Amino acid sequence: MIHIGLVLLRAYSIAGEWLCEFRVGMKARVGHVKQRISLSCGIPLWEQRLVLGGRILRDACTLEECHVHQVIGGYVDGFAVVSIQCVRGGQSQLSRDLGELAGLRKPDIAVDASLSAVADAVMRAEHELSERAKPADPLALLDATPYRVEFIHWMMQAFDILRFDPSILHGTVLTLDRFFSRQAAPVDPGKLNDCLLACVSIEMKLAGADEFPPEHCKRLLAHLSHHRAELPTIMSTEYEILSCIDFGVGIPTTLTFFRELALRPQSDDEGLRTTIHDLGLFFLDLCMFEPRVQYGCPHGMLAAGALAAAVHVLDGDSSRKAGCAEVLEHLFENVAAYGISTVQTIGAAVFGCEEIILELWCARALGESQCPWSECYRVTAARHERQVLPEAASCWMQRLRAPPVSASAGRARDASLSRDACRGRRRRLPLVMAAAREDAKRRRLMHPRALRWCSAVALLATRSGIRTGFGRASCPHGPALQRSSDLA
Repeated sequence: MIHIGLVLLRAYSIAGEWLCEFRVGMKARVGHVKQRISLSCGIPLWEQRLVLGGRILRDACTLEECHVHQVIGGYVDGFAVVSIQCVRGGQSQLSRDLGELAGLRKPDIAVDASLSAVADAVMRAEHELSERAKPADPLALLDATPYRVEFIHWMMQAFDILRFDPSILHGTVLTLDRFFSRQAAPVDPGKLNDCLLACVSIEMKLAGADEFPPEHCKRLLAHLSHHRAELPTIMSTEYEILSCIDFGVGIPTTLTFFRELALRPQSDDEGLRTTIHDLGLFFLDLCMFEPRVQYGCPHGMLAAGALAAAVHVLDGDSSRKAGCAEVLEHLFENVAAYGISTVQTIGAAVFGCEEIILELWCARALGESQCPWSECYRVTAARHERQVLPEAASCWMQRLRAPPVSASAGRARDASLSRDACRGRRRRLPLVMAAAREDAKRRRLMHPRALRWCSAVALLATRSGIRTGFGRASCPHGPALQRSSDLA
């Protein structure tokens, strides 16, 4: 028997986590629904934003006026099931975490709680500044100088030897790209080295005199140029670059946003967060070589995509699933501080960037297509190989050894995921092991893109010295993976 005028309302968080469910009449107002959610989950009314079909529901409207009947996702015991998203729109998770520091007994840590009131405003201002200052045409950078890849490759090796913070590398690349994008004609090859050293000088000055005293900066510039470039020439080029970019320095980079999104003042699992940070940093290093990826989307979204990609790779370890889910939920709440209006926009942007980053890693790991920086990938991977890449490959080995999803189970899973816009986006990712079983032949098949990704992981694991155990006994996809690995 179908109950008319009543619905079974299911509330989910922005990351797709189930919050509560209850029966409510179609004539009930949205404000009443928020009260029921507050009583069930403890979320204050003023922090709730209810989203249905990409629209934010107003408190004074009834469920009938919100056209709830158009998004019914099935029936349970005669009650129509409606799924909504409850977004905490008051403060970001980072702002709330900083506020919790006020109760600590250590004054040097508790003082950071004063940043809670301005954290969201600063994140929004950084996002707007980054969008205004970044190069408008990424493809023009490829024509501005053919030496961009070599510059980044050299800086990665030199800065790693000098133990520079990664922010120096990302800041130098962004300043160079902003300068190149504003040139009407390609820069004279004879001045490229001076331009590079001038941008390094700018970033060292921004880092402060405590880290880079003036005399130390001069010695580093002389060392980087092998004593071939004169200091007055570098300073003259520095002034020329600053004039070209309107003296706009200190622009937030992808690393700036990445560290903000990954920041957690009090964490229960520092080891997991360190691993996620290292793997996400590796993804950001890869993005620097591709201007279309680096500047094709907002830097905040690209940083969120790198963090989500690292979480998605590492959650193959069953012992880390809870911690990875927590990181992902906090990620979405912090991304909302950048001022993006709808939840669907956030999910589409983050998961879209995640897919692009992982596809880039896959293509470079397998050596697909003619890539001008294929040799640079080996150096970039070697910088992270001893720390995080073997661990990432090991997590994916555990994921691959899991039994494939049958066709009927896959359809049931997709139907449940379609109720949530953000989680439904994950079905598009090439990393989902979408295997279908043919009942007649009793043979398991894999999606071609997933098979290609598995080959990349297998190749990475082999180079890292990890025993994958691909075979009929240990992995249900063994024969197909073996053939694909041979082709790769």
